[in-house]
Formats: sequence, structure tokens, C-alpha cells
Amino acid sequence: MKQNILIWGAGKIGRGFLGDLFHQAGYSLTFVDSNKVLVDTLNARPAFTINNCDNDGRSVSVNVSDYAALHTTQRDAIMALFKDCQLMGIAVPPEAFPEVAEILYAELRERMALKIDKTLDVIVCANMFDPARKLFDQLEPRLSFDEKAYCNRYFGFVSALTRRLAIDPDDAQRAKDPLAVVTNGYPELPVDKKAFKGGLPPVKGLAFVDNLPILELRKYYTYNMLHAVFAYMGYYRGHTFAYESIADPFVMQTARGALDEIGQTLMEVCGFSEADTCEWNEAAIKLLDNPVLKDTLVRLGADTARKLGKSERLTGPALMCREHGIWPYYLTKAIAYAFLFAPESDKKSQMVSEYARVYGVKEAAKRYCGLENEPELLELIKQHYDRVNRDTELEDDVKVALMKRAYNLGFFCEKKYRGCAQGTLDALFQLTGRVDEALFQSASGFSGGMAICGDGVCGGYAGGVMYMGSCVGRRYYQMMKDGDKQAQYASYDMAQRLHDRLLETYGTVTCRDIHKQIFGRDYCLRTKAVREDFESAGAHTTKCTNVVGTASAYVAEILYDTGYIDKTTLEKEIKQ
Repeated sequence: MKQNILIWGAGKIGRGFLGDLFHQAGYSLTFVDSNKVLVDTLNARPAFTINNCDNDGRSVSVNVSDYAALHTTQRDAIMALFKDCQLMGIAVPPEAFPEVAEILYAELRERMALKIDKTLDVIVCANMFDPARKLFDQLEPRLSFDEKAYCNRYFGFVSALTRRLAIDPDDAQRAKDPLAVVTNGYPELPVDKKAFKGGLPPVKGLAFVDNLPILELRKYYTYNMLHAVFAYMGYYRGHTFAYESIADPFVMQTARGALDEIGQTLMEVCGFSEADTCEWNEAAIKLLDNPVLKDTLVRLGADTARKLGKSERLTGPALMCREHGIWPYYLTKAIAYAFLFAPESDKKSQMVSEYARVYGVKEAAKRYCGLENEPELLELIKQHYDRVNRDTELEDDVKVALMKRAYNLGFFCEKKYRGCAQGTLDALFQLTGRVDEALFQSASGFSGGMAICGDGVCGGYAGGVMYMGSCVGRRYYQMMKDGDKQAQYASYDMAQRLHDRLLETYGTVTCRDIHKQIFGRDYCLRTKAVREDFESAGAHTTKCTNVVGTASAYVAEILYDTGYIDKTTLEKEIKQ
């Protein structure tokens, strides 16, 4: 006797992935869907076709038969199937989870009443973190103590990680089979091995993994992040499909830059190797570079109000990079373009774009990205947003790489040694190879807004001005001869550039006011108790570390632009 799986959601993933895997494993399929026309069409036809197309244009067709379809209103028929069902697949958007939870609750109560001693494993496919947990969260408030105990014993909520792309067929394919689905044929569906309550289904293509949350994080912050980059930048550049964005060097520079940023961070956070990360990133691009699928940028980018969220595919990686000393230059560039995405068919994205236009992109990023105490990210987004209309050339990758390195050095100098002015100097010493011990020693009292009192200038600002002055500033003996005014005013110019960049970022250059921006309050660090509070608030994990990193990056940019860093040497180092 064939085993049966109940698949809730007869859309493209329900038919084109779950239906494909379980049909080929010999299961009988029962689809449940809220679309009555789709249900009637399924029941009227003995089979449907899945066209799995790879990047080289090869296509393998699978005919799926031995299935039935029910409408969501056919509760009695659905409940009758549940009695013997031990496996269920969910392929609906998260907004349909409450309805699914209602059915699961009714089934749980009936099983308890009939004292059914069987497991039910629910495989949940949704484009979000831990979708099974989100579904269970809809069910849990309904459960009594005894019902929860029964649920924990017999019901398995299994998250799945979907990387198969599925789209509607073209007119010719639809004319041949109105139920046809076109996919990229991605063969594996990773599932959370530990979540199953019954036996593991003997289905080729199900990959049973122990560390699904790590794989989810990686997939969401690389694969889905790329969706967003290609959609938002490609759409602005006049493209229609993902593969056209991939062919555009301007878009691909940001895509690869963003992949590199989050890739470095995930290597540190999750322990992935460099070789594995490179292989994964290339595979992520290749999956989308499929002209056969014709995946539209309007679909990939839809609903920026959701996709710009704090833990979502662009803001989430940017924040993670920031927390680990990686400057998210290209990720914030993609975010800036997201605020310009406003297709006529996408009212939610139009609302987001209009909000940015009226209130400014920083306010929009606060509202939609959830950025409040991250002024460095807000400023990066604004810089990219403000130059979109003249942003037609490729980035100077040597300059960007230099600023990223300076940021990273400043971040970790402050994290390890403390002392913001000296941390900035140390970063610049390492960056340029030019060390001045007397200069470094003289900056000792600059920490914490001068004498750790908070009412002086930021140490990142002070250290940056000191370093640039040591490169170009007025010299003592030359001043005695002729005033050395040219050098003095060159130093003023560089110091003013740093001043203005920090002012744009934090609204101030004084320590205590920067504290208010990044902590929500200021600190005078003269007492041990306040210093302990300061550390507990993240001073040397994600707060002052980012200020020193940002100041170091700005100084590196100024030195590069004014010719005080050798571009030729840098370019050789970057290419190596």
C-alpha cells in the first residue's frame, strides 16, 4: 500500500518541489488549496508536468499523477485523511499559517479523543527563518497542558530550506498543460533531522541535516540577499529579469561585494571555510543565472516594506557585518537602491519609496530597516542614495578595499586595547606602515572625550586629525622660518573633511553627543561604576568600536583622495 502525504498548498512549490520529490518516491499525493479553480483543474486532469530546467537550457520533464485535490472548505474530507496521515507538507505563505494551525489543532484534538498512537511530521516550506517554529507559534496558544504534551510527543514540526525556484509556464507550456510548473530543478530539500517524531521518510532529495539553523542563516543572507541586490539595482538600471542583472557589471560589482562582506562574517560566526564560502557564493549566483526561468525583478523585489526589515535579507547581513568589524559598504548600497524600487504593480514598495523621498532616506531606514542606534549604517545608506543619479561608473575597488581595511583595523584596535584616539592611530599605523611612537603616546589622554570626561571631542576624530597632521601639518622649524602656512592650511582642509564626514554621520564631533546617538545616553567615565555600565552597554563590542572603525575609514579615504597613500602599491596588494 502506498504511503500518503498531505500537501497544504498546491502552488508552484507545493506541486513543483514537494509534489515532485514525493511522487518520485512513490507516495500518493493529496493537495489542499484555497484556490477553487486550481483544485477543480487538478481534479479534472490525471497528471501535471514539471519542467526542470538547468542553466544550460537542458530540461527534464516529470509527469506527476496519482494525486487528489481538496479545497480548504472541505473540512470533513480533510479530517478523514488526517486519521491515517503521518506526513504533511506545508507550501503556503506565512499569512496562511493561522488557517493551517486551526486545522492542525482540530486534528490534534480528534487524535487525542480517539487515542491515536501515531506521529504526524509536518514539513514546512516558507521563505523565512525557521518556518516550522513560526507555524507552531500559531498553534501553541490554543493548546491546553494535556494537548501540548500530546503535541510534543506525536507532532513533529520540521523546517525545510527551499532553494528550488519555480515560476509560471510560458504560453506554449500552459496551452499544453495548464498545471505545468517550470523550475530550476534544484535537487535537494534540506530538512531538520532532529525535528522528526516518526521515522525519516525514505525520499531521494530530502537532505536530513543537524545544523539547519546555520544553513538557513547562510541561505537567507546570501541567496535571498542576492535576490534583493539583483532586483533593486537591476530594476533601477532598466532590467526585467535576474539573468540580465547578472550580466550587468555595475550590478555584479555590488552583488559580489555584498557576498564578500557577509561571506567574511559568516566564516567568523559559523566557521565556514574560505574555500567552501567561495564555492557557495558562486553556486548562489549560478542558481539565479538561468535565462530559461525568466524570473522577474518585480517578483524578486516585491514588498520592500517587509524585505528591508531589521533581520531581513539586506539589513540583517549589514548589521551582522557591523557587529563583527566588517564594513558593509555594498550591502548598504543595495539598501539605498531598495528605497528607489517602486513598480506600478507593487503598492507597498511604492509607499516605502515615497516615504524616503518625502522624509529623507535616513528617516525611511529608521522606519523600515529598524535602524536607530546605528548612525554609521544610516550615513552609508544616505551616501549611496544621494549619488544614485550620478552613480553610473564602477566603484573604485582599491579605495573601497582600503576603507574596509581601515574600518576593520580600527574596530579591532578599539575592541582589544581600548582608547579611541590611540585605537584610531594604531589602525592608521597598521594601514600605512608608518608608525610614530611619540604621536601615539601624546594621544593617551584623549580617550572618552578627553580625560574620559566626555565633554571633549571624539577620540576617533582627534586621533584622525593628529595622524593627518603628522603627514602634512605645519612643521616647527619651518614655522620659525616662513610660517609654513601652506602646510598648515592643507592640514586644516583635511581636518575639516574629517570633521564634516563625522558631523554628517553623528550630527556632532563631541564624545558625549556621539554617545547619545549610539547608546541613547552619554557617559562620563571618571568612576568605575559608570565604566562598568559603559562596558555592559556594548562600548567595546559594537558601539565605540564602530565609531573608531568609521573614523579610521574616513581618514583612509581622505589620505587616498589627497595622494598620501600610494595607489599603485595598494592596487598590487588588493589584486594579490
